[in-house]
Amino acid sequence: MTVKFLNQAGLYTSEKIASDKDHYICCGCVFNPPKEQSLIDFYAGLAKDPKSLINYETDIALAYHQADQNRVVLLRDAAGITPLFYARHNQGWAFATNLDDLFKILGGPPPLNELTFFDFVATHYRHVFRDPSRTFHQGVNQVPAGSYVILNQDKAIVERWFNMPFDPQASKMTRQEASERYVSLLDENVKIRLKALEGERYTFTVSSGMDSAAVCALADRSSSKQLETWFIAYRDQSGSPYDETAGVEALIKETGWKLNRIDLTAPDLLSETTDLIELTKAPIITVTWLAHYVMAQRVLEQGYDYLFSGLGGDESLAGEFEHFFVFFADLFAQGETELLEKETQAWIRLHDHPVFKKSPAVRDDWFRRNIDFNAKKIKVDQNRYLANRDYFKRDWYHSISEINPPIPMPTPFPYFLSNRLFQEMNFETSPPTLWSEALSSRAAGVKGIFPMTSPRLLSLALSLPGTFKYEDGVTKMLLRRALKGILPDCSRLNPVKTGFNAPLDLWLREKKLNSDCFDLLNSASLLNLGWISRKSIETILKEHLTGAKNHMMLLWPLICTAIFVEKNRA
Repeated sequence: MTVKFLNQAGLYTSEKIASDKDHYICCGCVFNPPKEQSLIDFYAGLAKDPKSLINYETDIALAYHQADQNRVVLLRDAAGITPLFYARHNQGWAFATNLDDLFKILGGPPPLNELTFFDFVATHYRHVFRDPSRTFHQGVNQVPAGSYVILNQDKAIVERWFNMPFDPQASKMTRQEASERYVSLLDENVKIRLKALEGERYTFTVSSGMDSAAVCALADRSSSKQLETWFIAYRDQSGSPYDETAGVEALIKETGWKLNRIDLTAPDLLSETTDLIELTKAPIITVTWLAHYVMAQRVLEQGYDYLFSGLGGDESLAGEFEHFFVFFADLFAQGETELLEKETQAWIRLHDHPVFKKSPAVRDDWFRRNIDFNAKKIKVDQNRYLANRDYFKRDWYHSISEINPPIPMPTPFPYFLSNRLFQEMNFETSPPTLWSEALSSRAAGVKGIFPMTSPRLLSLALSLPGTFKYEDGVTKMLLRRALKGILPDCSRLNPVKTGFNAPLDLWLREKKLNSDCFDLLNSASLLNLGWISRKSIETILKEHLTGAKNHMMLLWPLICTAIFVEKNRA
């Protein structure tokens, strides 16, 4: 019952909603479908009871018209892998699995959503979907991950079907038992997806880190043919801290996988960004997804339709450097003073950086700013949120700040770390990452497959204390312990995190690109919005060029916004 990757759209008018006939469209894959049940009965069951989707491994987006209840149900997978958009139409409700199809129904692109763009350009990309229903377009909503929307003739009602329930039994496992359980579930997820895609052309991303390498290693055990992998290298970019070539080549030497390396140095950045924005009808949230689009194009050229990835591992396994602080907060709150100091010293020893210094004082300052130990709450990091405030026009910044919804910081779990990961999965890093992946991959004609975003894996990982995920300053121990003998030690024991990033900071210091960016950012498309002044643009570019500040995370959204406004006018 695999549903092929399709772009689909529909318009339900008042007459259709009131009709006596069921209709449905579905995009994505059901990897472990129920046996001896027809497709229409399966979808009808999901529409009646969306929570039953937790029993399946799937990345579907479903729109189902329930004639007997005079309504349409829009349903999206647990992680939000496959997008599903909807908007009011003068004849009823329009919905689609991509923006281009939706805009054709609506008669053109709507005006930009200033609240979303405020977070994109003036705060940080992780806050773009602080309201997970919103998009970059006024009046256009998306079904949030793990949610369903009921459309009737008058209104849209949003409900959650997946809440990542805490499992108190999980913390009663030993570390080794929890690791083996996690890897067993991941192995099962990989096998389920491989079986569902049998006869299809698929391939794998790989990096020097743990997540994609783990997916590849588990897939390799289930396959009789040589595994083919892809990664993007920046080794020819002088001084790039982002290149993973050495780590990837060491892994390939041990495994014998076929490696396709795409060397991306200084691309025709503005031209390629413009092309992708025109295709997706949306800004590219980080430059990483421009690089991913380049990879997806090459993958398609080689005849592949599906691309396996380790996306989701950082959020469930606490793989980002910032997560150390939240782990330390748990140790402090639990009175684990000796272990806190031991893990802090290991963190310093393994991860100190000439710019991003590691020390007990840095740790304690982060506590002061971001943790309320008495209320057991995590606070919004104001250093990050307000970092770019002074570059924007004060009146505009304050007026939007007053009407933007608050940043959600829910705490449903007993651990600071689990709560932080839950916040990132639902409101911060996962939504924009999967938004970008879906749009950039689809623009290239390739479908992403993500075994690490399974509801079962997410619930297990967030139910475990941080001591199951960290040990002696090393992250993702939940994976590392159980992969012994499966993943080569050059990857399994490597504590260094590079990340799938692009050296935008270096690209923007190249003379030709910097000159083109200066012209673009001083164009009427951006300045006429009234958000930022020409003087601020000049200051930002000067500070970046001289190395006084690294403004790549500010310049990128400004560049994308200028292009977006020019190319997506109503």
